[in-house]
Amino acid sequence: MSPSPVGPPSLSRRGLLKRGLFGGALLALGGGGLLWTREGLSLPLPPEGLKVLGAREYATLQAMARRAFQPREGWPDADTVRVAFLVDGLLAGLDPVVANEVKAVVGLFDNALAGLLFTGHVTPFSRLGPEAQDAVLESWRTSRLVFRRGGYHALRGLLYAAYYSHPAAMAATGFVAPEGFHVADAPVWRGPADGPFAGSGGGTP
Repeated sequence: MSPSPVGPPSLSRRGLLKRGLFGGALLALGGGGLLWTREGLSLPLPPEGLKVLGAREYATLQAMARRAFQPREGWPDADTVRVAFLVDGLLAGLDPVVANEVKAVVGLFDNALAGLLFTGHVTPFSRLGPEAQDAVLESWRTSRLVFRRGGYHALRGLLYAAYYSHPAAMAATGFVAPEGFHVADAPVWRGPADGPFAGSGGGTP
């Protein structure tokens, strides 16, 4: 994952995992099995608490964020921004159905059984070394399975939306947010008959 600005994550109730039958079958398989229950990384929880994520999902997302936003001059790293904590806030504002699907994808991402099937790793993603984590991320990004590619891009969108919502990250981009909504010399909209931007000058209604 290379840092770049992104818009809000594109998520819908159609179902991230339901886009691929294999995804549903894999989730069904998750009812048992030693690998499925293998523990991932454990991180201290934020003092403010979590609204949507569980402790493991929080740690998995922060592990992903650490690969996406590594320390570099002039930019805050993932731990400074507390990316997973901000993602939790974003999820709290989404439809609960969508938020639960995101949690399911995060769980699958860190699952040892899924790792064995997809990449040959029996260690949860969050406990892998940096190079192995990058390889797993790349395998999801380029997978031939729709639900894996969709899951990757959904999580990536959330991570980037959270990171660039932080004031320090926003400042690093050089973007200065305008004050207020009124622009005195903005084009005036007069309706379709006058074209998309008829006239100039004046204020907005």
